[in-house]
Amino acid sequence: MPELVYGVWDGVAVDAHNRPAGIAMDALDVFDTDNPIAVLLSDRGFLVFDPQVSLLWVLQKHCMKVASESCGKCSPCRTGAPLLCNALQKAMTATHFDGWDEVREIAQQMVETSLCGVGKTGPIPLLAAITHFPEKLVAAPDLKHGFFSTMTSPCIEACPGLVNIPRYIDYIKDGHADLSANVVLRHYPFVGSCGRVCVRTCESKCKRAQVDAPVSIRNLKRFAADAALASGVVTPFSVDCSRPERIAIIGAGPVGITCAYHLLRRGYGVDIFEAKDEAGGMIRYGIPIYRLPKDTLGEEVGIVTKMGAKISYNQKLGRDFGIDDLFAKGYAAVFLACGCPKGSYLGMEGEDTSLPDYENGIDFLERVYEGVKAGASPVLTGDVVIVGGGNVAMDCCRAAKRLATGTVHLIYRRTEADAPADAEEISAAKAEGVQFHFLCGQKALQTDKGKITGLAVVAMAQTEPDASGRRGVTPIPGTESVIPCSHVIAAIGQMTDKAMLTEKDGIARDRKQCVLVNAAQETNREGVFAAGDCTAGPRAKGPTTLIMGMGQAYFAARSIDRYLSHGEVSFDSRWRMSELIKDAHLMDEDECVSQKVPTKRVDVHELAPAERAQSFDEVEQTMTQEEAWKEASRCMRCYRIYSVVTAKHIPGGE
Repeated sequence: MPELVYGVWDGVAVDAHNRPAGIAMDALDVFDTDNPIAVLLSDRGFLVFDPQVSLLWVLQKHCMKVASESCGKCSPCRTGAPLLCNALQKAMTATHFDGWDEVREIAQQMVETSLCGVGKTGPIPLLAAITHFPEKLVAAPDLKHGFFSTMTSPCIEACPGLVNIPRYIDYIKDGHADLSANVVLRHYPFVGSCGRVCVRTCESKCKRAQVDAPVSIRNLKRFAADAALASGVVTPFSVDCSRPERIAIIGAGPVGITCAYHLLRRGYGVDIFEAKDEAGGMIRYGIPIYRLPKDTLGEEVGIVTKMGAKISYNQKLGRDFGIDDLFAKGYAAVFLACGCPKGSYLGMEGEDTSLPDYENGIDFLERVYEGVKAGASPVLTGDVVIVGGGNVAMDCCRAAKRLATGTVHLIYRRTEADAPADAEEISAAKAEGVQFHFLCGQKALQTDKGKITGLAVVAMAQTEPDASGRRGVTPIPGTESVIPCSHVIAAIGQMTDKAMLTEKDGIARDRKQCVLVNAAQETNREGVFAAGDCTAGPRAKGPTTLIMGMGQAYFAARSIDRYLSHGEVSFDSRWRMSELIKDAHLMDEDECVSQKVPTKRVDVHELAPAERAQSFDEVEQTMTQEEAWKEASRCMRCYRIYSVVTAKHIPGGE
C-alpha cells in the first residue's frame, strides 16, 4: 500500500495516520510498470505520496486541464479557469505571492455558480490546498515527473468504449446531429446500430437517476445517427493508407470492422476475411430486423470500405486458409475477431440434436434472418418453448412470437431478477404475448415418431446465497410436468468454432477454446492479436456485448499500431486511468453536480403490440427533433477531472 504523506479528501485533511475513507488506497500504488503514483487529484480532493513533488506545480497543471475542457457556456468557468491558471503561473515564478485570497474567491465562485461538473468540481483540489496546506503552495522546480489528466463522468466510465457521452448530448441540444454523431464516430462506425441495441451500461450509472430517471442516452445516440446519416452529412474519415504494412482481420463483425476502422485511420492497409457472404457478424444474423434494420448496418459497414478496407467473403479461417498462410502472404499482423458463431444445446439426457424442430438459438435466429431477407419468413406450427434468460433468448422468443401459430413459452431456471437479459427486452416480450416460466428447469424432450411433442420441466427452488452472495437453484422433487409443444429452442449460450484454429497455429486457448489474450489484446503468438467474443482475457471472457467488443477492438488497433511502429505493444494511459477510477472507488461517493427540478424522461414511441405481432417492422421509433432536445436538456454534464503525477514519464502522457 502506498505511503500517504498528506492530502485532503472529502473536505478532511488526511495523512498516513488519518487515512481517507471511501477509497481503496492499495489501488493507488503504481500507474504503469515501475512508475509509482506521486500525486492524485480529483473532484474529492488530492493525495500526495511523494513530498518532493511541488503541489503548486501539480495544481497549476490540473487547472490548465480544467481551462482546456471548459465549454465556455457559463462565465464562472469560462473566465474563472483561465484566471486561476494565470494566478498559479505567477505564483510559480514569484518569490512571494500574495494573491491567494483572490484565487480562493475565484475558485469558490466557480464551484458555487458553474453550470456543470467541469467548473463545479475542477477547482476543488485547489480550494482544499489553500484551506488546509497553504504552506505547501510555494514555488519549486519541476522535477520532470510524469503527468496525465483526463475529463470523464460516471456515464463515460460505465461505457466500455469510453465515449464522451455528455459531449454528443450537448451537440444534440445545440441542434448539431452531425457533430453529435461524429463524437461517437471517433470510437466506432456502428453509431446507428449501437444506438438501437447497446445494453446501456452508461444509463445504469447516470446521475440523473438521483433526481428522476436516467437520461435516455442510447436513444439520443440513435437520433443523432439517424439524423446525420439521413442528411448525408456523415462521411467516412479521409485516410491515407501510406503505411507499407497490411493487416489481416479475421471476421467482418462489429469487432473486426471497428479494428479495421481504427487501423485505416492510422494509415494501414486492411484486408478483412469473412466466413459468411455478408458483413455484420452476430448483429446481422443474431439480432432480428425488428430491433436492427439491416440497411442501417449496411451503411455503417460501408464506412470502412469507403475508407479503403477490402472484404473477402466466404473465406473461413481453418477451412480456406490458416494463420501461417496469412504471414506467408506478407501480412505484418493478424487480428482475430472470429466471434462465437456456434450455439449451445441443453445437454439433457437422451438429447437428439438432429430432430428437425429442436435447434439452438444462434441457428434459429440466422434462419429467421435469411427467411425474412428472402421474403419467406419461416413458420413455426404449434407451440414453441425457448430455454434461456439472456438477450439471445429474448430475441428468440420475440422472433418466434411473430412466426408461431401457437403459444410461445420461455422457461428460465432462475428468477426474473436473475435473468441477464435487458429488463426492457423482457417487458417487450411479455407485451407481445410470450408466456414466461421462471424458476423452471428443463429435464427432457418428449418425442413421438421423431417429432417433438413437449418438454419435460421441473420447478426450481433457490438455495442459500454462496460466498459471492449469488443464490443457486435446485429442483423441487414431485413438481415435474410437461409443456406441450412442437418446437424447442435452446438459447443458453454461444461457443467458438473449434475448427478455426489448430495446434499448428500456436495460439493458446482456454478450455472453452477462447483465444487467450493479455491486457493489450495480444495473443501468445507474435504479431497475432484478438478481441471480442472469441477471446478470454483481462477485459472480458467469452461472449460479450457489442459496445465492450468494440472497445476491445479500439485498444487492439492501438496495440497493433504500437507493435508495428515500435516493436512493442502499447500502454494506454486513458484505459489505465479508467481502471484506477474503478479499482480505487473514486466515483463511488459521487453525488449530483447540482439540484435539478425533476423532468420526465421522454418515452420512445413504439409500434403497439397488436401491430408488431406478425410483423418484423422496427418496433422502436427514432425521437423527433423536439423530443431529442428535451431529453438532451436533462443531461447534467457530470464531468470530473482526474489527474495523476508519477515518478517517471507516462507513456501517452506529458
